[in-house]
Amino acid sequence: MSTIVHYECRSLDHLRAGSRRGEGGLVIHHGTVGYCDGLHVDEAHRWVATGGVPIEVLVGTAPGIDPGTYRADDGSLVHVRPSASGKMLVEVDGGRPSKRGDLRVAVKLSDDPDWLSDLPFVAAGFLVD
Repeated sequence: MSTIVHYECRSLDHLRAGSRRGEGGLVIHHGTVGYCDGLHVDEAHRWVATGGVPIEVLVGTAPGIDPGTYRADDGSLVHVRPSASGKMLVEVDGGRPSKRGDLRVAVKLSDDPDWLSDLPFVAAGFLVD
């Protein structure tokens, strides 16, 4: 019988930490089962309700992000493009600097990852699996 997971951790820092592919990562959250896919992570989870799904649905299904330019909720632009290694490169410019795990992308503005990229560069880029 499969484990039913009611909450999934969507912390960007945890998602970038590499996948545990279902080996461990189950926790009790609000009296039900939660799952964090990140390897060697801290306790700063960001739980999202799943509605109750088998763990097999969650393993290896980290949310993908399409290349393009996005607006974050703090006003900054987020440029997403593939890197040479095959991972997604995420660059943040404009807006106020924030911790990467706190950045929430609100809306996609363009399929062009260089759209309006002449704004002052504020935060360092990072790779996402």
